Amino acid sequence: MNYETKRLFATPFDRIAKVALMLVILGLMTSCGKKNSEEKASQSIIRVNDDEITVLQLNDELQRAHIQPGQQEEAGKQIAQRLLDRQILVQEALKTKLDRNPRVMQAIENAKMQILAQAYLEDKVSSLAKPTEAEITDYRTKNPNIFANRKIYVMDELAFAIEAGNAQELQTLSDSAKALENVTQWLGAHQIKYARAQAAHAAESLPPELLSKLSKMVVGDLIFINSNGRIVVGRINEIKDLPISESDSKPLIERILSGQKRKQSAEAELARLRSIAKIEYIDKKYAAIAGTNASPQAAKPTEQEKQVTTTEPTNAADVAKSPDNGKVESHIEKGLSGL
Repeated sequence: MNYETKRLFATPFDRIAKVALMLVILGLMTSCGKKNSEEKASQSIIRVNDDEITVLQLNDELQRAHIQPGQQEEAGKQIAQRLLDRQILVQEALKTKLDRNPRVMQAIENAKMQILAQAYLEDKVSSLAKPTEAEITDYRTKNPNIFANRKIYVMDELAFAIEAGNAQELQTLSDSAKALENVTQWLGAHQIKYARAQAAHAAESLPPELLSKLSKMVVGDLIFINSNGRIVVGRINEIKDLPISESDSKPLIERILSGQKRKQSAEAELARLRSIAKIEYIDKKYAAIAGTNASPQAAKPTEQEKQVTTTEPTNAADVAKSPDNGKVESHIEKGLSGL
């Protein structure tokens, strides 16, 4: 189920920001100082007019893309072409003096500050100790629905949006509907467009509240899910038991716990820096929200809501499209990162 709303189009400012980021990267590279011609020549792989693309740039892109050693040669050719295109675009941007455009200059400054802030936090958390065996075992024990008792829920789904005026009727429908056909009839009567599909959802890709509800349901049950006015009605067709073995889950849990430690450490460092910084709110209206890291908690469904469950958005990439696919690491890492 896809409950996350994403911006699927680029605004003009997005394009300016991308150009600005390229200019920042170019500026950071050139600010490191000129190397002697022999050393530079030995590292250069492509010359674009008067600029050169080096093997260091290529290796950095390969590393950030997490390309496996056996695939680096082929991937390197593709990345080299992207670097070439980027260099051409940067040159043209400089020719047209886009680097002096006020909005681009502001975007460059913002990108530079973001890079520096991220680099500081990464430096602070880089020396954290790895999770212990006891921590890994404890995490697996406390999350049986994700590992030992992991399930895949295969569902027929209807997705649609409703107006506030239909909310009460939808609540009544959720209490009485026994099949998806009851829902489609109601949608047709109200002239509401909908999309129908079949999907498989791995336990680790679901919000904890929704997973808890699904774990109590059986084949044939209907569930109504409300995510910011977007409704998904699902009928459970099949529930598959696909546990993850202890040996397979160990490296995965280690990465999850490491990520949590990094996040906690970064938040603690930011809190420390806040406490010693001299902060003055020039415009008092921002004082109430500035500095808060807490996000509003999702409202829990009341007894009257029954089958209508309100969830926080989740990423569509977290939904396992094939219930028999053993490659679940990315789903678990993303789905559990907030636990």
